[in-house]
Amino acid sequence: MDSLPPFRGPRPTSLEYRIESPENVELVYQLAGPAVRLKAYLVDLLYRLVIMVVLTVAVSCAGGLVLSDGIQSGLLLIASFLLEWFYFSFFEGLTGQTPGKAAFGLRVIHVAGHPVSRWSALLRNFVRALDSQPSFGVGLYGVGWLSMLATGQFQRLGDLAAQTIVVQERRVRLPREPIILEKIEKLSKTEIGTWVPPARTLTLIEEFLTRRGVLTYDQGHGMVAQFAQVVAKRLGYSGPPELVQQYPMAFLAKVYATFHRAVEETDPAEPNPTPPPARRVQRPPLVASRSEARPATADDDLFPGDQP
Repeated sequence: MDSLPPFRGPRPTSLEYRIESPENVELVYQLAGPAVRLKAYLVDLLYRLVIMVVLTVAVSCAGGLVLSDGIQSGLLLIASFLLEWFYFSFFEGLTGQTPGKAAFGLRVIHVAGHPVSRWSALLRNFVRALDSQPSFGVGLYGVGWLSMLATGQFQRLGDLAAQTIVVQERRVRLPREPIILEKIEKLSKTEIGTWVPPARTLTLIEEFLTRRGVLTYDQGHGMVAQFAQVVAKRLGYSGPPELVQQYPMAFLAKVYATFHRAVEETDPAEPNPTPPPARRVQRPPLVASRSEARPATADDDLFPGDQP
């Protein structure tokens, strides 16, 4: 059994599910309620009905000439069995989503927050036979509905057996803050060497600086401390060392302000273009007479103006 990290479960019937990862990062998921899960199930039911209709027509048309009625019925029973027992397990084992769940942005995950395994998906859906039983006056899936309400995390018996939950995916757009270059002091040319950071390095710095608002002061400096030291070493930075060690975010901002325009003016694919090789110029020897002739050397091609 997988070891579970410490987590704080939700209050009963709460839609928030919080997990504290081993890195002390709190992950917040939104649990999928019974209503939206019912809609996803009905979509999957429609998919399975369409597949069965297509298979029935195909077997009747193609197998009517060579297969008996008993064999055709047997093939359709096998197809119905596979769809009933392995339709959900197959899709959830691949991506955690059936077509119906994907239509409503639902996903099955492990209670620890990581993707569900194929074995967990298989176990989860094999217990579906118990969840689908009526109970206490509730119709189809009565056991499953009561279990979802009783657990407080909307887990049916299959979820409890496989240690899974169903969450609602939320797409979050991280806020961006503009980089005001006029307020950032550039690095002095006497403090750096000749290396120019490539465009991909400056793009990484820009992505970090524009999202600095979602991090605390300590988190921001802690995340880029090692990266700032690598950049400082490549630049041959000889300025105050405490700028890199104590304020790596400020140092990277100075790097971005210093080089972003220089890199924009060059080819992004060649951030440090090298000059083309010198052309070998062929010209007739300047010999006035036989007595002034001398053997040709390699320097005549590299420095043609230095000949006597």
